[in-house]
Amino acid sequence: MWGAQEMVDAVAAGLALGAAPVLEETVFRAGLQDALLRRGVSGVLSVLLTAGAFAAAHALWRPGPWAWATALPALLLGGVYLRTRRLWPCIALHALFNALWWGLLRPLV
Repeated sequence: MWGAQEMVDAVAAGLALGAAPVLEETVFRAGLQDALLRRGVSGVLSVLLTAGAFAAAHALWRPGPWAWATALPALLLGGVYLRTRRLWPCIALHALFNALWWGLLRPLV
């Protein structure tokens, strides 16, 4: 039987691997980045601005250097969206990044 901490960890992992990638990529890639592109902002600038907003949102939720470090994968996600204009590859890659963070980096934080 699971204790309270195991339940909390399971819910957090489910959010990190499922809901968060869908929600965040919808807001930041299909929302903000696409809006910038439609308004004539260059592709590179749209990626930079969206990655900055992504990192800032993470810093508001959980302040610290790890939150700002999310700008790095966000640059790659923005590049994928810019190249493909498809959301699902970004969601899948975001879920992979979260899984790597959950398994490799989270224990160190």
